[in-house]
Amino acid sequence: MSGFFDGLSADEVSERLAREVEQAQQRAAAASAVRAEIEAVRERVSSPRRELSVVVDASGRLLDVALTDDALRLSPAALGRLLVETAGRAQQAAGDRAGRIAADAFGEDDPAVAHLRGEIDARAPKPDGIEYR
Repeated sequence: MSGFFDGLSADEVSERLAREVEQAQQRAAAASAVRAEIEAVRERVSSPRRELSVVVDASGRLLDVALTDDALRLSPAALGRLLVETAGRAQQAAGDRAGRIAADAFGEDDPAVAHLRGEIDARAPKPDGIEYR
């Protein structure tokens, strides 16, 4: 079995290690920048007829809900359903944007990007299973 340093002089080993350290530092700096950019993601989505709008962050956390007078004319069940559906669309949009940010920084095939997209997909809202009474 050949090793990482087989056949290299001490200077070549030192240069290779220096490159590896520099690459790791660059990736750490990029990861920090990506994290800050993803933490700043906010998505505002309005319902189709503009009765309400919601704002979510990249993790899908609901940050704001704005209702119009038209929203208040809906039945409680219809308003609840509309809120969940609109929030779900906002969460998907925020997750998609976070995935694009990571992919732009690290590439589509990066394992960290795949992991992030897997988490986003796992958290995707599934309003079909919700009952309104």
